Formats: sequence, structure tokens, C-alpha cells
Amino acid sequence: MSIAASAIVVPSRRLRALVALYGLCNAAAALAVGGVLPERFALAPLSALFFLVAAACLLHTAARHGKTHRIDVSGLGQLRLTVQQDVDAQDAGSAPAASNVALVAGSTVWPQLMLLLLRADDGALTVLPVLRDSVAPQQFRALAVALRAAAGRHGQTPAPEAGAPYRPHAGEHKIL
Repeated sequence: MSIAASAIVVPSRRLRALVALYGLCNAAAALAVGGVLPERFALAPLSALFFLVAAACLLHTAARHGKTHRIDVSGLGQLRLTVQQDVDAQDAGSAPAASNVALVAGSTVWPQLMLLLLRADDGALTVLPVLRDSVAPQQFRALAVALRAAAGRHGQTPAPEAGAPYRPHAGEHKIL
């Protein structure tokens, strides 16, 4: 059985909405601490400032346009990651550069979420959150199965600092 799989991973709309909601909650907390109830909190202006900075960072993250990634798992278990920027603006002749990557310790595969820590050949670390709304409906399961099989083929469980391929944590749930 071949474990080859390929998936286009777009930024999750649900994750973006949750980040925006959390940013709005921080802004509301800043208003409550700094404006409505400052006498009930020690250092209320400083606390409100921290909430406002957190809100600004979160709302900026939610507003910016995320990158689209393509992840390919070959039949031999090798992983390739392609970052696709301005997909509509590219002409058909130019393809984005793909890099070989490896799963590192800390990668997680759950039924609703995959957090992939991918180390490129040049040592760069990429964190790729893959939620069910980030890929086509049937690709999530196929990608999860392919990643588990690819990690199992390498059969290594190194220390987290080694950066070598490893079997992702599956938690209590099994996707297989």
C-alpha cells in the first residue's frame, strides 16, 4: 500500500476567527480594567496597557493574509513543503520552490488538528497548523494517515533537540 499523499493547506478560517475573538476579549478586558473598574485593580493603567498590546497583536495576526502551503508525502515517506504566495498572480511557467522537510519531536496528530513541526534541510523550522477546514474534506484523513505511516517508517524516536524525523504524538485518539 502506498502512503503517498498531497494536500494544499490554506489558512484556517476557524483559527483566524478564534484569534480575532480572543483579541476582542483582550480589548474588552483592557476597557474593563482601565476604564470601568480601575479602582479595583492594582496598577490598572499598566494592566490595561498589557491587555491592549495583546489585543493589537492578536487582531493584527487575524487580519493579515496567511500563506498557502502544499505538503507532499512520497510513497517512501519523504516530505516536501511548498510555500505558495500570490497563487493567482503566478504565471503557469513558474512553480514555487519546494524544500525537503522532516517531522521533528513535538508534531501532533489529533482527529481535528495536526500541528506539524517541520525542519527543512537548511535547519529552518516551520510550524504548520492543519485544521479540518484548512484542507479538502477527504485530504485531512489521508494526510494524517500518510504522516503517521511516514513517521513510522523511519522508526526513530530521538530526543526533542535532535531535530531528526520522529513518530508524531497521537494522544488518546487514533485516526488510523
